[in-house]
Amino acid sequence: METTKMERISIDLPQDILFAMRGSEKPEEVKKKLKIALAILLFQEGSISLGKATELTEMSRVRFMEVLLEHGIPAYEYGEKGFEKDQQVIAKYRKTVEK
Repeated sequence: METTKMERISIDLPQDILFAMRGSEKPEEVKKKLKIALAILLFQEGSISLGKATELTEMSRVRFMEVLLEHGIPAYEYGEKGFEKDQQVIAKYRKTVEK
């Protein structure tokens, strides 16, 4: 199994935001929440894949997809190309069934 190299960064946050987050959560929960927020943002803008987002959040793929759904973000793009390809597959299947 491949080990991912890690690098530590630090960010400064206003005290009132940290206070609000720590009011009901332990530091590890705050850290997890920030990682999830970062993963959602990076995934949504296309900077990282679904797999990398799940790696960042330390969640299963299914659980991260549920989180995306909770935030109204599609896990997969289904654009015009995908639709056209599906239509071709359906047409081909119909021809084989009609024979």
